[in-house]
Amino acid sequence: MKPRILFVMHYLEIGGAETALIGLLNAIDYSLYDVDLFLHAHRGEMMQFVPKEVNLLPEIPIYAQIERPMKAVLKDGYVRMVAARLKAKIRTKQYLKQHSVKETTAGLQYTADAVSLLLPSINPTVEYDLAVSFLQPHNIVRDKVRAKKKACWIHTDYSVVDANVTDELPVWDAFDYVISISDDVTMTFLQAFPMLENKIVLMENILSPTYVRQRAEEFDALPEFLKYSGGANV
Repeated sequence: MKPRILFVMHYLEIGGAETALIGLLNAIDYSLYDVDLFLHAHRGEMMQFVPKEVNLLPEIPIYAQIERPMKAVLKDGYVRMVAARLKAKIRTKQYLKQHSVKETTAGLQYTADAVSLLLPSINPTVEYDLAVSFLQPHNIVRDKVRAKKKACWIHTDYSVVDANVTDELPVWDAFDYVISISDDVTMTFLQAFPMLENKIVLMENILSPTYVRQRAEEFDALPEFLKYSGGANV
């Protein structure tokens, strides 16, 4: 029986972390592993690039409400979700004011803490060999997934973003591995969380040549060049 891995991600709109996940999924040898993917919401331009070997788990509707506009969430009847998110938003504003910072990961953590009790477990009948939380906040994989080992990813440059170490540390520390995408990311993360050094594993982003060629062939850029060059020869 092959080891079973679960990846958890918000959605697959165009972005750096989303591209990194697609690259990683395309690099896996599926003769060796069974892979499930859970997305908070089945949306995004990059959904089409999920390898056919990956088992995309069904959407759980309440997870899709974590990042939707709150007016729409309220209209659809998720009153408790709106209340939890409002509480997190107030806490974030208070934190920014108290600490005189413009950017912080505290807001993500406050939201995760507030909504976690409202969320059901993911695929609760399965115990995975490895569960991976690919993007912050990491509460969901920590609290809602059964797995023998758990790993979470760092994509953030902590030299430019404030971290609420007191609230975030228990989440990071619950994982067996903290995967960093570069030496620089590791360095800035450990400036905030030096006590987690023994959990760090370096894994640079993977983009296969096949995937890059596939993306390059999707769009003919020549008309755009001609449009903005005034029709000059290209």
